[in-house]
Amino acid sequence: MRTDPQDPAHSPDPEKGLTKREYFAALAMQAILSDPEDMDTEEEAEDREEEEEGEGMENGERKYYGRKDGETCIECCCRVAVEHADELIRALNK
Repeated sequence: MRTDPQDPAHSPDPEKGLTKREYFAALAMQAILSDPEDMDTEEEAEDREEEEEGEGMENGERKYYGRKDGETCIECCCRVAVEHADELIRALNK
């Protein structure tokens, strides 16, 4: 069964409610916003990493979403949430 990103997430009426893509993006955005530091610029993330040396994610990994130059925090959050939604749809369709 394929997942169509334009199918409704909950309602049998496609004219009402969110699409699956919108719903998945909203869930991703909720997770991203649960930790505001996730939207730091790369420089801010590196500075914080140096200050918190020895803390953070296991195996020295860090969670950084990649705020681009000139991109606001909310623009980054929206872009990344949609990227996650699209990737989930691709994975479901494999």
